[in-house]
Amino acid sequence: LVAAFGSIASTRSRLEELQSNYSQRLASLRDGLNQTLQRCGRPCDSVSLDGLAFSANFSMIPGVEQQLEALRDVSGSNIEADLE
Repeated sequence: LVAAFGSIASTRSRLEELQSNYSQRLASLRDGLNQTLQRCGRPCDSVSLDGLAFSANFSMIPGVEQQLEALRDVSGSNIEADLE
């Protein structure tokens, strides 16, 4: 269980990092496309980039740090002696 929570925590962190990278790349791509559309002029006036978005939000994955700490506390305790 500790390994599973640890995996969730590290995966969440990695996904947030990737989300940031993709958002930056998408902004750069949008800027380049806008420049191209401006050079195109009137024939491209009806083109919109409003739908060009990265919609995943990995920060919504809940953190599991508290659960990990609780598991560490339980596994580090001498629960058998407490139950006797």
